[in-house]
Amino acid sequence: MKRLLPILLLLAMVNACTNDDPVPYVISEARLKDYHVISIAFDASGTAWLGTLGQGLIRHSGNSIAVFDSSNSMLTKAAIWDIAVDKKGNVWLGTDDLVKYDGSKFTRYVSGQYNLPRNAVRSVAVDGANNVWFSAGASRQGGLVKYDGNQFTAFTPENSKLPGNLIAGIAIDSRNTVWLALNDGVTATSIVRIAGSKWDIFGEKELGFTPYYYGNIVVNKDDELLASINYGLSSTIVPGRPQIFKFNGKSSQVIKLPEEDKKVYWTQQVFADSENRIWAAFWDEKEYGVFRNGKWELKDLDDSGGIFAFAQSPTGEIWLGGGKGVYILK
Repeated sequence: MKRLLPILLLLAMVNACTNDDPVPYVISEARLKDYHVISIAFDASGTAWLGTLGQGLIRHSGNSIAVFDSSNSMLTKAAIWDIAVDKKGNVWLGTDDLVKYDGSKFTRYVSGQYNLPRNAVRSVAVDGANNVWFSAGASRQGGLVKYDGNQFTAFTPENSKLPGNLIAGIAIDSRNTVWLALNDGVTATSIVRIAGSKWDIFGEKELGFTPYYYGNIVVNKDDELLASINYGLSSTIVPGRPQIFKFNGKSSQVIKLPEEDKKVYWTQQVFADSENRIWAAFWDEKEYGVFRNGKWELKDLDDSGGIFAFAQSPTGEIWLGGGKGVYILK
């Protein structure tokens, strides 16, 4: 980051005067530059768990770093797409199967245990009751699985209100509502809300438009859903397409990017921090952006290899997972 000290001081003064929470500006040099980091989660002690693109799981605790991969664990060279940590400190990995690490050993849960076809687990989340929810679907097969520690419950279009098989993301809000984003084909997308035994399905009518293809979903501190839209499968390269939106269960709001009507964006990820700021990663010369008070601030990183994951530590640091390591914003 090419920032001058006077600019930093001026920004700090402006933020102090307006009583706004400042965006972290001080960014570390990339760590773990030899690793392509695509998922990040923190446990209660502040240890960071980093999932990589075929290079294993990394435990980052202060100055201590440990790597678990196919050479020293049951992990394969499959990507670790998602990570969640439960209340007992178990680390759950969404990879070629559902995998748990309890601090001393790994346990692999194969598809035969929940009676679905074997598919990569692309998303995993833990609710307030310590149930683990994970995706185990592909186009026209599989679906959603809930694991309560003893029993697996699988949800498919055949036995539930699930409208499709391919789940792009899972997010759980403070009320224990489970949100799903489904991609069952280009423009064949839907949002699902599960509140106890009640299922609600949201599509074009409720959203006001048809998302092309979901990237990821998260919830913000107001329990609103945030979603990124992925145009990677599109053969049309045009500006003005919705990239990010939020949804409160009744109506949606598209979060417009700077000069969106003139510029083509390729949005990778979206994230909401504890101050309700929106972070987004782009496949562009500006690798990420921060949205607050109705305005975007787009940032560039030198030789990051792209940004593929966001997370916030218990102490408020924002971690960025990149194609060439991790960056920490303080």
